[in-house]
Amino acid sequence: MLSFMLEVLFMKRMRIPLVIVLCITVLGVVLGSFFDLQISQAVASPTSTVGLLLSALGPTIGFSAVAACGGGFVAFALKGDYPKWLKVIFFILAACCLGVSIYYPGGEWFGINGFYGAAPQIIGYLIVIIPEGAAMVGGYFLFKDCQNKNMWIVFCAMIVMLCIVLLAIITVLKGIMHRPRFRFLMESDFALFHNWWEPCKNYKDLMEQYGTVSENFKSFPSGHTAEASIFVVPVTFLPLAHKKFEKYQMPLFIAGACLIVMVGFARVLAAAHFLSDVSMGATIMLLMLFITNEIIMRVKAVQLEEPAVEE
Repeated sequence: MLSFMLEVLFMKRMRIPLVIVLCITVLGVVLGSFFDLQISQAVASPTSTVGLLLSALGPTIGFSAVAACGGGFVAFALKGDYPKWLKVIFFILAACCLGVSIYYPGGEWFGINGFYGAAPQIIGYLIVIIPEGAAMVGGYFLFKDCQNKNMWIVFCAMIVMLCIVLLAIITVLKGIMHRPRFRFLMESDFALFHNWWEPCKNYKDLMEQYGTVSENFKSFPSGHTAEASIFVVPVTFLPLAHKKFEKYQMPLFIAGACLIVMVGFARVLAAAHFLSDVSMGATIMLLMLFITNEIIMRVKAVQLEEPAVEE
């Protein structure tokens, strides 16, 4: 019982950092509601090398956390005392984690939101294989001495949360709002600017009129910023795996918060999103993470047990 109370107390300490960063992203949404167009007109350029480079790096770094979880699943399968059928599931989940961490960021490097046309798109996948593979190996060594036999449940909870955010909320909102990207406005007419709460219902007519693609009507919310926010998800639950990770949690969380800000700025700089877009992408991820943390801290089965003291 004492161990459970200590773990809950420690997880409650993450409330303040999460709320602080969440408040910053909400502030970004508010400011963007008034100054989206003016900010983009002042700084954005679709040919910004810095913006495009950081935009590609962000998802690569963010999904490295998913790859690390894949390494954790491998460690659970090889080192953990689990039924064989569960170990098979761990290997499957590990393969899925690695595949996702290569597929999504790999397509960003030379896709339409990256250095489009500079190289074949397959080169982007080759670029991310090395860092994502290294992250998976690192995840194996990170969790091979995991003290929490039920840490895999936490991993599964994180996966479910990420699927809800990236595949459901973000994707659905993009499909509902069809907000024109700033780079499209630069080529067409600034009068076509839509606030983030205003659906662009005639986007198909605009696509035909200006000969553009549907990707230019997926500005709100930012998927890149949500993907960069993935980094802080496993960091929030890291001490549940081993007590020694407690001292690394806050520095890693701060680094993750800086990554979110960097990618958000890059997406605005690259004329792909407005301030409210990137702020909302991060807000959705952080809000879901806050809720997940509140749930996890109340589940006694996934808390780290104190090792037995020999008499």
